[in-house]
Amino acid sequence: MRLEDYLDGVRTIAVSGHIRPDGDCIGSVLGIYNYIRTNYREIQIKAYLEPIPFDFEFLSGSDKLIRANRFDNTAFDLFICCDCGDLGRLGDSSVYFSNAKKTICIDHHETNGAFADVNYVFPEASSTCELVGQIIDRERIDKKTAECLYTGMVTDTGLFQYNCTHSSTMEFAGFLMDKGIDFSYIVDHVFFTKSIKQLQMLGVGITNSKTYLDGRIIASYVTADQMKKYDAAPKNMEGVVSTLRSVEGVELAFFMYPTEDGSYKVSSRASTDRVDLSALALKYGGGGHKRAAGFSMEGTDPVLMIDELIDQVRPFFKEEA
Repeated sequence: MRLEDYLDGVRTIAVSGHIRPDGDCIGSVLGIYNYIRTNYREIQIKAYLEPIPFDFEFLSGSDKLIRANRFDNTAFDLFICCDCGDLGRLGDSSVYFSNAKKTICIDHHETNGAFADVNYVFPEASSTCELVGQIIDRERIDKKTAECLYTGMVTDTGLFQYNCTHSSTMEFAGFLMDKGIDFSYIVDHVFFTKSIKQLQMLGVGITNSKTYLDGRIIASYVTADQMKKYDAAPKNMEGVVSTLRSVEGVELAFFMYPTEDGSYKVSSRASTDRVDLSALALKYGGGGHKRAAGFSMEGTDPVLMIDELIDQVRPFFKEEA
């Protein structure tokens, strides 16, 4: 597939990704946004995402991101959906998807439901950003686009440590580095530079954490009152679950926090394939990968919700014979 093949006669494009966007979602959306703006100046493109974490505000085009209006009936010629497994995960951006003349989905989630007109979905890929690199003209990738795609790749591979990293991933990362991006800055800024609110939420998350099943599972939460105390938003929760997963002996980590609609967002990470987190997320209407997934839960007591999750995964942690 080549993106260029779908641009004939197109004058307006909307590009978006899943709710509560992470690095790969942001990188792929902004990568396409910058690529189209640079190479197809006759096309009007708009990028829709919910507020992004502080870590990613350095990316070119981040100041142009628009929060979708579900009452907006604009009909774009083409809607490009990035890093999103189903229509529900698009949130308010789904109105533009539904009204568009043509839709394309680029994704690597195993739970993807092939819901667009054209679906470029490869679960074995390291990231949606790597897939974007496969469908655009590499020779027309400039520095701005390159930094977005590299950022998405480095976040979804955990600094190229996860088993989704392939030789093709490293080859494309090297190609992007040759575009002149400051890859050292990207890694330092995304993984190690934190806002004060992120640190405060990390502190709360660590304080509220509890281990289960002889330390093989760890779970934590942040309450609405705690978020209000520090004037924190969902975008300030980035990195908490990964820190929990890094505790020695932990195979599975859960972290949850309340969202604007009253539900709790749950992030999960695993260091082994003992539990298929994508299958667990699907039960709750979410999605993701075997070792990293997200979903929402209804309830008012996060401790009780964590107990429910522990009961769901407990059978997978029985002592092997």
